[in-house]
Amino acid sequence: MATARLSPTANLLRNSRLFALPQALTPPPTPPTSKFVFESETATLPHPIRASIATPASSLSRGDWGLKRPLPAKSTHEKSSRPVVRIKALDTFEHITDFESAADHTVTLEKFQELNMPMSLPGQIHYATASTPRHESPFESHIDNTHTSEGRNEPGAKQFRQSGPWLAGQTEAEFQAYLKSIRKNKPEILQKLRGYFVAKREAEQRKQAQDNGADLEALEPVEVTDEEFQAYLKALRNDQASLGPVIFELLDLPSPPTVPTERIGKRGYPSPGSKLSSGEYAVSGPPKTHPSAGLSYSRSHALIYNHPKYGPQAYQRPVEARILRPKGRFKGKNSKAIAGVAGFAVEDINAMTFHEQGAPYGLKTLDTTTPGGSKYWVTPIRATIDSAGKVGLFSYRASTTAKAPYGIESPNMPVYYNITDKARGRQRVVPRLDGQPGPQAPREEVARNLMKSLSS
Repeated sequence: MATARLSPTANLLRNSRLFALPQALTPPPTPPTSKFVFESETATLPHPIRASIATPASSLSRGDWGLKRPLPAKSTHEKSSRPVVRIKALDTFEHITDFESAADHTVTLEKFQELNMPMSLPGQIHYATASTPRHESPFESHIDNTHTSEGRNEPGAKQFRQSGPWLAGQTEAEFQAYLKSIRKNKPEILQKLRGYFVAKREAEQRKQAQDNGADLEALEPVEVTDEEFQAYLKALRNDQASLGPVIFELLDLPSPPTVPTERIGKRGYPSPGSKLSSGEYAVSGPPKTHPSAGLSYSRSHALIYNHPKYGPQAYQRPVEARILRPKGRFKGKNSKAIAGVAGFAVEDINAMTFHEQGAPYGLKTLDTTTPGGSKYWVTPIRATIDSAGKVGLFSYRASTTAKAPYGIESPNMPVYYNITDKARGRQRVVPRLDGQPGPQAPREEVARNLMKSLSS
């Protein structure tokens, strides 16, 4: 049989890496709020929506990125030491290639991979205790399942994605559209419900035969008439406690959040036990991506960090964190300090008390004297992906044992002056509040002012 011959253009497009780029993702939506939101058009997005493109050094010197036209050197390798670009438009109306630097997400990914952190399923972090939360890998065989996986039918299997939508996160318009699609598929759903009823009758028959000591292999298949099925439908409609689990099972819907305490006595359609891989997904919804998001494929952090001089260490090398916002004086979100670790904003889970001993400088109050902001050393412990696809990184302050093998010392606290003591002494120069010496006037100007005051 003769093979179909491709034209030169078709062969070029098939072997082109440019046409193999994935399509751009939808930008993350803005959360609905009645408050005025201040946003920046140049701010880094929570997750990349376009692929990053790199080129070898031999082609970079000529501006060749494998595109329709070369990119200017002034905007690529002369502007950044890590030239990586993302393409917004290959060819615009003005016959230019619209691109921008992709070093924000690329460098952040490399910084995160240097932490050697495995991805964990999201869990509740208790700030009041010093115990490390339990690690649970999303790559376990009984957890890493979707509605198309073969292992989801195993006993006790969990899944991070189901075929039905999460009803608690839908708007009224989305819910009505989903109901309209359900009404169109009513015959298929009734047929599936009939099979569910037959399986239930077979389980009851098998249990009754097992209790009576009968032979299980001699059981005949269960046959359900239309009258029995219609009676089963009427019984379900009159019993909401039984209809709720059946609906979630037939439509394969994720479990909603738990019912508040004040609504327990009211009638409703209860849901069955959650099949989601993490309990946090039942509160905030199933994840939009895989629970690892492709950031790391390690299943455990049981690694030994071998120091070349001191041998195996219990802790990895601490990471320097920059204090972005000091903690507030009141309860709520503003009471927690925010630090930057490997390009991610991290809450300082140790800064929960108002009077701390040995707290890093700049954690309680804003530090305006240190160039670049105050910094301190931390030890990352957990990395998770929430339902919105954002990375959650948790860390503890690095202990003395973790910093000792690497010769890391805590920064010295700045020296504060008491203006009252200086004013009472013989020195008449009052120091500045920020600790920096003020500019001194030349001696000639001082003498000139003195002569003016004497002559007056």
